[in-house]
Formats: sequence, structure tokens, C-alpha cells
Amino acid sequence: MIATIPAGAVFKNYAWRSGISGTIWNGEVGIVGGSVARWQFAPLRSLLSLGYAADWRLRGPDTDLGGRVVSGLGGTVLDKVSGSATASLLQAIQPNLPFACDIVGQVEIDRLVVGGSERMMAARMVSDPGSCRPRFGGGPTQLPSLILTAQKTGKVTTIRLAPATQRLKTLLSGTLAEDGTLTISLTPEGAEMMPFIGLPAGRPFTGRM
Repeated sequence: MIATIPAGAVFKNYAWRSGISGTIWNGEVGIVGGSVARWQFAPLRSLLSLGYAADWRLRGPDTDLGGRVVSGLGGTVLDKVSGSATASLLQAIQPNLPFACDIVGQVEIDRLVVGGSERMMAARMVSDPGSCRPRFGGGPTQLPSLILTAQKTGKVTTIRLAPATQRLKTLLSGTLAEDGTLTISLTPEGAEMMPFIGLPAGRPFTGRM
């Protein structure tokens, strides 16, 4: 039965989707911007995790990213994720962001849990130099190579962004609680370097993940 369930039953017609084919056993979905995600059902991991497990790979312009996914009653877990990706993926999934970026980076996600009651992230991302601009007025801002780290300590994931060549200089800091509450704030250096975010230094922004 699993082998014949259409992939469209899982990936509905979201704004970021540009096409879909195959089944949830083995299929692919297009993402606005030119990337294509392909997956292969992992039956043994599905039995052990009591959920749906698959190996996946995402390829596109300046993008080659792969890993594993398990989805069940406790949420969706991504692990062993590594490769390169562009900021356009984030913009495709979150089109309401007030800025757009032209950046390529290296991504390593040891574990990311979304949904459920124990959300967390353990990841490291290093970007190449690039640029970002506000969506409504204003020119591009050039950025150096940046490093983003996320590590869970106790019940909270701590998030930090810094220049890759000045890692003690914090630009953005944040926390992710297990219930999905995300709080971020810019330092004075971060607000000056990244004006396109539109967040004053020291004023926290709270959202959900």
C-alpha cells in the first residue's frame, strides 16, 4: 500500500512546490527556484522509529544537500544532513521574509526536530560572502562569510551568528525552546551589518518554529 500512495498525498500544492511525481516510496518534488528533492523510503528505519523514514537528496543551482528524515507522532526529525545550499531555498519556503539574499553556504545538521514537544537543533552553517536586500526599497548589503551555530543545552537550543573570520563577534543571538518558541535579537554590530533585517539592536523578536 505504501509503495502506491501518490507523493501528492503528502506534499500538497504549497506555494514553494513547482511539480511532483512518484509515490511516497520513491518520488521527487520540485521547488521554486530550480531545485528538485528526491527521496527513497527506508522501511527498516520506519519500523524501528514507528514512523515514516526516508533518505533524501536535494539538487539544484549551487545546491547539493542530502540526509535522512523520520516523521511520526513526535514530530519530524532531520539528521545526518550535509552539503551546500543557497538562501533561495529559505525564501521559497518562507516567502514572507522581509528580505532576500544571494548567498551560498555549507550546511551540517546533526539533528533538527520540528513539531512535537521536544523541538531542537544541532547544526553548523558557514556561508560564502554574498549580499542581501530588503524586499521593499533599499539597495543590497554586502556580507562577509558568516557562521551560524545551534546547540541544545538542557531544554533550550542556543543560536548564534558571527563573522566566520571573527567568531567571538556576535551579530545575532537567539534561543529555541522545546515548545517551538523562537526568540532572536541583533547586537549593535549585527544591526549595523545587516540593516535589511529591519530589527533594532537589542529588541527581541519572538516567533514559532
